[in-house]
Amino acid sequence: VSLLSASNKMKLAIKNTGRGIPPEHIDKVFERFCRIDASRTQENGGYGSGLAIAKSIVQPRHGQIWAESRAGIDTTFFVRCHVRVK
Repeated sequence: VSLLSASNKMKLAIKNTGRGIPPEHIDKVFERFCRIDASRTQENGGYGSGLAIAKSIVQPRHGQIWAESRAGIDTTFFVRCHVRVK
């Protein structure tokens, strides 16, 4: 996990290692109930709604959320937003 600040912008990066996400699925992971890995079910891996919830929080606040993945190596999720300084 890293948090970078530049001017009035913040960028959060969360990286994990593992199988990664195939390029053709990278944009779909932010859709509600998305499951890229068919072997994951509600009994052993959640509901597939976490990233959709994150997107629904970030975008109305004029932020950006996206993922970058390297097959078989890692996946990094990013959030960038403006920060008001008082």
